[in-house]
Amino acid sequence: MGISRCKDVCAKEQLKDKREIIAAITAAVAAYMEEEEKALAPAMPQRRLVAVSRLWSSSGREEIMLMRRLWQRRIVSR
Repeated sequence: MGISRCKDVCAKEQLKDKREIIAAITAAVAAYMEEEEKALAPAMPQRRLVAVSRLWSSSGREEIMLMRRLWQRRIVSR
């Protein structure tokens, strides 16, 4: 039983070492990505979505006006 226990302890230590290595790699990658985002942030233009909402409302108004014109033409032509 002594050999079996030694194998279990060695396996647990190896697993602990692997977890520490994985944690270090993950932290390094996260730090690298954060630095890249900070470096690219000033270069990236920020877009405004206000114009899109105005386009939707104006297109809706145009559609309503078109339907009114069509109704008026039908009524007047009679």
